[in-house]
Amino acid sequence: MTASSGAAGFWSYTHRDDEIEEGRISRLAKRIANEFEAITAEELHVFLDKADIKWGHEWRNRIDSALTGSTFFMPIITPRFFKSEECRREVLTFSGHAASLGLDELLLPIMYIDVPGIHKDDVPDEVMALISKRQYEDWTQLRLEDENSPKYRQAVHRLAGRLVEILERAAEVEPPPVSLTEEPDPDEEPGMLELMAEAEAALPRWGETMAEFAETIHVIGDATREAVADMERSDSRGAGFAGRLRATHQLAERIGEPVKRMDELGVQYSTELVKIDPGVLGIIRQVETEGAETGESEQAKDFFKTVRELAQNGRRNMESFQEFSDSLQGVSGLSKSMRPLIGKMRGAVQQVMDGQAVINEWERRIDEVAG
Repeated sequence: MTASSGAAGFWSYTHRDDEIEEGRISRLAKRIANEFEAITAEELHVFLDKADIKWGHEWRNRIDSALTGSTFFMPIITPRFFKSEECRREVLTFSGHAASLGLDELLLPIMYIDVPGIHKDDVPDEVMALISKRQYEDWTQLRLEDENSPKYRQAVHRLAGRLVEILERAAEVEPPPVSLTEEPDPDEEPGMLELMAEAEAALPRWGETMAEFAETIHVIGDATREAVADMERSDSRGAGFAGRLRATHQLAERIGEPVKRMDELGVQYSTELVKIDPGVLGIIRQVETEGAETGESEQAKDFFKTVRELAQNGRRNMESFQEFSDSLQGVSGLSKSMRPLIGKMRGAVQQVMDGQAVINEWERRIDEVAG
């Protein structure tokens, strides 16, 4: 049996967390795989090392061939997890594909270290929101147990059993329909054209959001450069730290509203993309399955062209957005009045980058399907 033909589990975690835990996270993955095999007499292929070329090959193979029904994605949730761009991107990618197939259960988070804010009803971070909506496994106390204790081993057995149950349910799930009916029933799932129409209506808005986001960053950058010039003039007058602090407070007041707007744009952008992601992936899969003979082929081609343009335009912005985010590190210690603003700005940039990751995945699948 090859890895692609059997059940598999992709573990997403930060290597630093595993180092801090002295390898307990990676050992947990192997223990669960062994217990799964003991229960089923079938191997659960575990993919742990993202630096291994086999990890990436199997990841793409399973997602692209719609084999998600036998593939678990298990993010190991810690505060550090949400700071990892790679981990965030993996959650968004798998979540969209799984939802497009009606297989949300296969995203199975393990809450390894509690994360402040994840239990709120309204979580602005879209990746954190995706995790909070899942029936995650709580390992926050179990991680403190001896790995060979009865309590720990029973928890491993219970989790392996849950994987077996999820696989059994997944085998019976039919992908949500995306084909167009002649007269759509408002009580039924939207057809292909309805989904495309919803996405097409949003595409110009996303472009406008990115333009406003870039302009807002420009305004903040200008204000910051003026503040730095004020500090230099203050230094030349011998005003010392008091002069620098005054300039910093003035900067915080000046950029308060632009930062608020930047935060709103980031949340709006990423939330909309995540919401529509499963539908777009369903459209792409429908075209892949039915080919150019679908009645909506021309509309699909136009839609694919627009998505590609959006992806390309977004990538042109990403480098400057990342540079802006990195530059904030240098001013984060200036004054406590700046720290909340810097946190919001960096969070907004991250959400825009998350949104770009979703669009890049659409483009990648379109390139594979449509050439």
